[in-house]
Amino acid sequence: MKAIAYIILLIYAILSLTPFIWAFLVSTAPVSYGGKSVDIMQWPPQISLFRIPPLVFGAPATLKNYALVFHEVPYARWFLNTLIYAGLTTLGHLVLDSFGGYAFARLNFPGKNLIFTFLLSLMMIPVYVTIIPVYNLMVKYNLVNTYWGLFLPKLTGVFGLFFMRQFFYSLPKEMEESAMIDGAGVLTRFFRIALPMSKPALIALSIYIFLGSWNDFLWPLIITSDKSMFTLTMGLNFFRTTYYTFWQLMMAATIMMTLPMVIIFLVFQRYFVETGITSGLKG
Repeated sequence: MKAIAYIILLIYAILSLTPFIWAFLVSTAPVSYGGKSVDIMQWPPQISLFRIPPLVFGAPATLKNYALVFHEVPYARWFLNTLIYAGLTTLGHLVLDSFGGYAFARLNFPGKNLIFTFLLSLMMIPVYVTIIPVYNLMVKYNLVNTYWGLFLPKLTGVFGLFFMRQFFYSLPKEMEESAMIDGAGVLTRFFRIALPMSKPALIALSIYIFLGSWNDFLWPLIITSDKSMFTLTMGLNFFRTTYYTFWQLMMAATIMMTLPMVIIFLVFQRYFVETGITSGLKG
């Protein structure tokens, strides 16, 4: 049975990795070879990995496309914009969601359950309903084509609030009750006890939010029109024209955009397991 499970997992891994492998092969194919454009749509593809350099789509593989991306478009600026957008959005969620989650998990105030239920109901409202009002608000305060306009509407969300509330709710109360007897206030219990114990949840939440912001396309498309303020997801459209798509350059830009997320996930993946085990859905 264990051998069958390994075979199934191996097949699943191969199927999952195939699009990434294909994208990398396309990114290493030259745009033209021998005076002719390289046909990356041919099937079966002419791929030989036992040559130096390997033969990909009938032409020697090259990494020049990765350097060409920076030459053709302001990719470094787009990378910086995306990093600022995703980083500040993640920071806002970590601060505001942890404060709000702790308040709903540990504090008692009038209407707490009603307010929390109302916030959860907001998750059922499609994001498209709020886009126009939020955009009009950004226009009113002259925040279009600015970093403030990018990340301010994204600083917190119901998902992060719910996620942190459930984790804080699952933590044992004994340590906080002991601190309360010793005279510790709410902020002391939060910063000295609850927050250090929530490290797995904070890292998991930061990865969720950072990944979502890094790949976000809709909001940057609406709030930015200046080329210098574009994010990576918008910048990929520059490799598409009305009649032709530069697939080699687009795949190279996509690989460079995806690689940081893969590295971050591989480094911090154990915190997802720890969060799933310790938090659950208590309450």
